[in-house]
Amino acid sequence: MNTDYKGYTIITASERDDASGLWNGRYRIMDDEGIVVYESFVEPLHDEEKAYEAANVAARAWIDEQ
Repeated sequence: MNTDYKGYTIITASERDDASGLWNGRYRIMDDEGIVVYESFVEPLHDEEKAYEAANVAARAWIDEQ
């Protein structure tokens, strides 16, 4: 899902790891020109929605620190 936040675009997703059965929350942050400025994962979780939300929180925290 794409979200605009403080001049950046955040793209978040949750992906299931078949080997462990856990969900990886992934996020990508792009500037106003569409250039990726940061991308990372959060700690794997057992719940898809929690992984997605954790990625969203981590992305916003990264932007707030800039």
